[in-house]
Amino acid sequence: MLSIVISSYQQNYYDQLVKNISETIGEDFRYEIIQIWNPNTMSITKAYNLGAEKAQFENFLFLHEDLVFHTKNWGAKLIQHFSIPNVGILGLAGSNYVPAAPCSWTVTEKYNFINILQGNKDNQEVVLLNRTQANINPVFAVDGVFLAIRKEVYHQFRFDENITGFHGYDLDFSLRVSKKRQNFIIDDILVEHFSKGSPDKNWFDTNILIKQKMGSDFQKQKDRETEKKIFLSFLHGYFRYYPVTLKNIGFTLQFFPMKSLIFKDYFSIAKKYVSYIKYSSQINKKH
Repeated sequence: MLSIVISSYQQNYYDQLVKNISETIGEDFRYEIIQIWNPNTMSITKAYNLGAEKAQFENFLFLHEDLVFHTKNWGAKLIQHFSIPNVGILGLAGSNYVPAAPCSWTVTEKYNFINILQGNKDNQEVVLLNRTQANINPVFAVDGVFLAIRKEVYHQFRFDENITGFHGYDLDFSLRVSKKRQNFIIDDILVEHFSKGSPDKNWFDTNILIKQKMGSDFQKQKDRETEKKIFLSFLHGYFRYYPVTLKNIGFTLQFFPMKSLIFKDYFSIAKKYVSYIKYSSQINKKH
């Protein structure tokens, strides 16, 4: 009934999760767990595609290993959600807005949907992150901690192995699926996730590549304040990793959300560019 694929490199977490799944997924629920041992030997996209090739059931769940389930009989709940017409990916965190500038799925709180107990690897602090409006919440982007999809839908899209490393695979996969089907965040399955993301230059660059590939033609209505905020955040990140040059300024402008802003927004963003240019000598010393 459910094939669970895990790209694994921490055996202690994996063993804990296997035991937890057996105790929570539901009695007599048919499932298999496919461990792809991956201590940085392949991209997560390749690992997931390899695991999917080995899967025997009609429903897939691509899952992080550093988590445990708190919901009992969650397997049946998940399968029930697959009956939603035209369903794409089912997840536990995601967003329903795609801005013009590169960013992760975490756009702004007003567009984010999440139902996860967020902890840390030391198990010293656990916070319930719950921002959902209904049992099922339509979104475009889905976080990779939990990606459930029917086998037949997965084979229409697969993970893009041109995306290397361990960042952006979820954003790319879910946005591509959302072009044809409806993704949802569900709030009746609760997991505790032991680690937070670790944004770095590779993460940032991958978001740029995905934006160039996918664009931002998703929602019909544009949010001026969100577009401005995300673009300014992108500029801040870009010039943290790259020097302020005319070439790089030109590169950033390809993501400028011109049609979503008004004149005073243009002016404030122009002032930000002037500031980067003014202090370019100090900024560029870091590169």
